[in-house]
Amino acid sequence: MAKTTGFSQLTCDRCGETIYATDNAPAAQSWRDVQRYTADGTAISRLLCPACNASYRDMAQKQDAAFGDFMAKREGEEE
Repeated sequence: MAKTTGFSQLTCDRCGETIYATDNAPAAQSWRDVQRYTADGTAISRLLCPACNASYRDMAQKQDAAFGDFMAKREGEEE
């Protein structure tokens, strides 16, 4: 039986999906290591599978829009 080395185990920090793949495999390249900051400024990093990353992107785009709205208005301004 042949032995193949050079595989990584990827486990999604959100849903728990796990794959084994080489770093240059298409399946491994579609996973994303996302970074964000908590409200108190702490940086966190999470590994997401393709499905969870798509959901994360949708959420992040909404947060980007909300932040843009926040920055465009000062306290006490009327709409």
